[in-house]
Amino acid sequence: MRLLLVEDDELLAQDLRTALSEQNYVVDIANDGEEGWDYAQSFTYDLMLLDVSLPKLDGIDLCRRLRNERYNNPILLLTAKDASEHKVMGLDAGADDYVVKPCTIPELFARIRALLRRRSDSGAPILCWGELQLEPSSREVTYRDKSLNLSPTEYRLLELFMRNPKRVFSKSAILEHLWSFDDPPNEDTIRAHIKGLRRRIKAAKAEDVIETVYGVGYRLKPLPENKPQKQEQTLAAVAQAWERFKKPTLERLGAVEDAIAAWKGETLTEDARALAEQQAHKLAGSLGMYGFTEASHFARDLELGLEKLKERDRTQVGDLQTLTTRLRQELEQPRNESQSLEGEVTQTSIALRPGNRLESSPLLLVVDDDRVLTKAIQSEASHRNLRIKVADTIAHARMAIEREVPNIILLDLTFSNESSEGISLLKELKEHHPTIPVLVFTLRDGFSDRVNVARLGGKAFLVKPMKPAQILEAVADVLKYSCPPEATVLAVDDDPMLLSGLEQFLAPWGVKLQTLEDPREFWETLEASPPDLLILDVDMPHINGIELCKVVRNDSTWHQLPILFLSAKRDRETVHRIYEAGADDYISKPVTEPELVTRIFNRLERTRLLRSLAETDPLTGVANRSRAERELDRYLRLAQRYDRPLCLALLDLDGFKAINDRYGHSTGDRVLQRIGQLLRMTFKSEDIVSRWGGAEFVIGMYGFDRNEGIQRLEELLEIVRNEVFPIAGQEKPLQVTISAGVAEYPKQGSDLQALYQTADAALTRAKIQGRDRAALSFEDS
Repeated sequence: MRLLLVEDDELLAQDLRTALSEQNYVVDIANDGEEGWDYAQSFTYDLMLLDVSLPKLDGIDLCRRLRNERYNNPILLLTAKDASEHKVMGLDAGADDYVVKPCTIPELFARIRALLRRRSDSGAPILCWGELQLEPSSREVTYRDKSLNLSPTEYRLLELFMRNPKRVFSKSAILEHLWSFDDPPNEDTIRAHIKGLRRRIKAAKAEDVIETVYGVGYRLKPLPENKPQKQEQTLAAVAQAWERFKKPTLERLGAVEDAIAAWKGETLTEDARALAEQQAHKLAGSLGMYGFTEASHFARDLELGLEKLKERDRTQVGDLQTLTTRLRQELEQPRNESQSLEGEVTQTSIALRPGNRLESSPLLLVVDDDRVLTKAIQSEASHRNLRIKVADTIAHARMAIEREVPNIILLDLTFSNESSEGISLLKELKEHHPTIPVLVFTLRDGFSDRVNVARLGGKAFLVKPMKPAQILEAVADVLKYSCPPEATVLAVDDDPMLLSGLEQFLAPWGVKLQTLEDPREFWETLEASPPDLLILDVDMPHINGIELCKVVRNDSTWHQLPILFLSAKRDRETVHRIYEAGADDYISKPVTEPELVTRIFNRLERTRLLRSLAETDPLTGVANRSRAERELDRYLRLAQRYDRPLCLALLDLDGFKAINDRYGHSTGDRVLQRIGQLLRMTFKSEDIVSRWGGAEFVIGMYGFDRNEGIQRLEELLEIVRNEVFPIAGQEKPLQVTISAGVAEYPKQGSDLQALYQTADAALTRAKIQGRDRAALSFEDS
């Protein structure tokens, strides 16, 4: 692990370096804050120790600057100042820990280990790779409880790989992590240490740990049995759920058996027969989800047979008894986890992307040697919520990916007159980083190139020349649909066993499932927690699924909500009624996990695309007026029902006409686009953020009164004040401000029109008072 120590006391710095080196840490020393900043810009550090009282740039300011530049690794402040306010200042600046001098060396080491442990992927004090274990606190490495005698450098190499089990390290990256600035070896030395580490591990009769990635570097070899995939997690969860539901399932079957016995004894009532038919229907719908496909078919036949008992047909009884016997045998036979879901894991065709990689500022890696173009892209990106890194060679691109995995890549196909370089990198990315979307941007426009890019997983094929704004719009579109937000699904079914099965299927895929057994509570649930997709059963007590579907389609707020039916009924008439009511999709029970997940995500992606086109303001990315009015009306109904406040804010960009007149409409659009980004970043997902028209925006904050709304708006105003917009040919960049007015339901209006008028009056007051402020109306001052 490589540490940076920024300390102006040279004697103390050397003592700490010696002690840390004995613990197998590599330590660089900077003697003032500016030098520390230069080191941080040049090298990668796993942890930094900063003295607070430093010349040129103090430790707290250095910490704040590092955090502003998105240095995310641990920072530990060292200081002789022990007052509470100094600790608060340090921690607020972004420090992870604050150690007061004098402190003992063991305490300092313990705090460093704790911070590094917290940062590691495993989060555990002991790092493991199969049966190989590394204990950072004691610096001991064991394989099957046998100690490995590693040199300090071999230990540091192994620790680096085990703390970053999925990362590929080039030789230059290993140099940066494991050797100090004062004593760097050459790359041949690294190969020698890798070879020595492999030899020590082989001597312990362990498998080789280190894998060579051709043309890139080294990484920890994946274990033969990797971390369970999503489908395997589903198997385990479904098996556990079956153990919970096995007893009530057998009780359902018992009700069917009692009904058949009563029919034989001519004591069966119509209510008991109908109850048995209902239980058989539920068995048919739920058993398939737990891997009992044949048992589900038996239950379906039982349901049909019990329905025919209404016709007093005694010839059915023998067949029904046979079915119940075979069904009980299926359910009571011993099963293990691997037999669940028909005994195999079926790979679903949908490729879900990790949702945890996108940050507030996604990283775009531009791989292109056209410096004029890359500078233009960087300039355009400064007005967007996007970070840019440029690599002018394929080798530099590999190094950049090792340091920080980007969210998206823009790749030229041709470098230095070598026609295959870009395609080679695309092949490597598909193998080692298949989840990173790649846009190809090239002068080559041949059909064979397009086919190659498509085969290698490219997400877009852009042909030069294009304007930087058009390029970044294409990047934004791919980002939007490559990393969709987590989905919320509402499932309405009176069978708790089926609902539990759905939850086991969907949870590993990042789907938040809301379940509802009583359809009479449907409308209240729908309005309180809007889903992205609705799953309905056909047959339910009180209100059936087809009726619920019609209710949704009859309401302008919900008529575009995707609706998927799950039903054990497969007859043509039922399917016709389902689609006639407005359903988008139908799956017959029993349902399998791959089919359900694929259908849900295909439907969600298509719906989100259409909704984005229809309901999103194309310039700012916030909701358009039509969508906002519907959402605000829904929040007003909720506020009335639950006696909650609703704060409506009206925002206007100050002097927007003057900006257009002086700098042109393209600059005005750029400003509005950035304001839209800041609104989306500042307000919560449950807030309604919309562009009403021109430079006017409306915000709806459910559960907030007007004073709380003012506080939230003041945070936004401060952020906008600090924004700068460089203007070509102008030395001084453009800065803008916003004025806002607020109104509160129900104190200042019971409908949207009244609230808007009050907020508009408050906005006028803010303008009169000097702009760049949020205000209440005259009546409330």
